[in-house]
Amino acid sequence: MEQRFLLYQHDNGSCPYLADREWTSHAFYADTLNPLLYEQLMSKGFRRSGTIFYQNHCHGCTACKPIKVNIHHFSPSISQRRVLRKNRDVTMTREPASFEMDDFLFYRNYIEQRHPSSSLPSPESYVNFLIVSPVSTEIMRYYIGKHMVGLAWIDLLPHSLSSVYFAFDPAYSSRSLGTYSILRQISLAQELQKKWLQLGFWVEESRKMSYKSRFKPCYILNEGRWKQLV
Repeated sequence: MEQRFLLYQHDNGSCPYLADREWTSHAFYADTLNPLLYEQLMSKGFRRSGTIFYQNHCHGCTACKPIKVNIHHFSPSISQRRVLRKNRDVTMTREPASFEMDDFLFYRNYIEQRHPSSSLPSPESYVNFLIVSPVSTEIMRYYIGKHMVGLAWIDLLPHSLSSVYFAFDPAYSSRSLGTYSILRQISLAQELQKKWLQLGFWVEESRKMSYKSRFKPCYILNEGRWKQLV
């Protein structure tokens, strides 16, 4: 069945990545979406937040580049191997995304400590952002012993996994759990015989986004074409 969507322009306020810039997107709502269609939309620069699918259209700025990792040819760097060794005691579980109070409180604590200028999420905003999904979404939970140290939300799509969000316990910042989670997602994508891990947007001028380009080989969408980032 053909799906039709009403695209609208949304002014989102200040850019979350670059100072003194405004964030504008073209977006549509969808309670359900064919996962293959979503992959096709991602190939054109779309991402999702809950049931909102958006493509950045910022005036005078094209700094946000969609980025993805080629799973078939990925080889961890020396520093990434070091992260894997450092986290040999970490275990992981995964299950379909659903609301669990422990997950919400963990996420809320992460936002409070790592993003103090952001408003604290409510259970409703958390559900709308990370639990309600038009596609198949899972939660990966990371533990040291019985203590949860990280949460990752991922979309499972026909040819790829898409990394939606990651939160960690700031007390374990020295563990490089963000890098570790991506490495585990790459391993899962290999296990599920996917071709790509979609990492969202990469901004060359943003230090907090630079880690995404360290997973090689990776590709960015630039001027409508996917190009390998070297």
